[in-house]
Amino acid sequence: MTRRHPAPRASRMPPTDRRTQILAAARRVLEVRTIDEISVEAVADEAGVSPGLLFHYFGTQRTFRLAILQAAAEELLTHVRPDPSVSPAEQLRSGMETFVDYVSRHPTVYRAVTLLNTGSGTRTLHRSARSTLAGWLTEALRTAGVPADPAVGLAVAGWLAYMEEVVLTWLDEPSMERTALIDLCERSFYELIRTAVGDDARWQQILAGIGARSSAS
Repeated sequence: MTRRHPAPRASRMPPTDRRTQILAAARRVLEVRTIDEISVEAVADEAGVSPGLLFHYFGTQRTFRLAILQAAAEELLTHVRPDPSVSPAEQLRSGMETFVDYVSRHPTVYRAVTLLNTGSGTRTLHRSARSTLAGWLTEALRTAGVPADPAVGLAVAGWLAYMEEVVLTWLDEPSMERTALIDLCERSFYELIRTAVGDDARWQQILAGIGARSSAS
């Protein structure tokens, strides 16, 4: 009779490293399961640790899932962080291209961050991610001479909600090419900001500062 050996135990790690390892395992599971399908047991198996260790580091399954979403949101923001050394127009276009490419490769991750918005923790996380994106866009516009006006802030917030919904719909029904999708979102951004500025002569000056293509005017 073959003697069975127990599964190897996870080696000791500093708490921060262990937490990172567990979240990395959860991130892999999130690629193939929705966030509400992720269990402590499944992630523990992926990470090679006991379920009890996950409860030790994250408390309840709910707080564990929230930590997974937090890590996913941070990953997305890292990918789309703008390069301030290029023009605002280039920042916008590059950010949208990177954004669409990322969510195309990781649709379950994106849906997890944007759609699971029912609890106070997830709502706060979603608002925080949007606020970061809005801050980047507003700063880029400010450097191009767009006034710090409430109408501009609302236009930016509205555009982020619009793009989020457009991309979610496109993931479910990819009825147009990637470039056409990005062009659509880019044009809508400039139209919203133009409306918020409310002065065509002023807008032409701003466009020059933004470095946008003539089609945006």
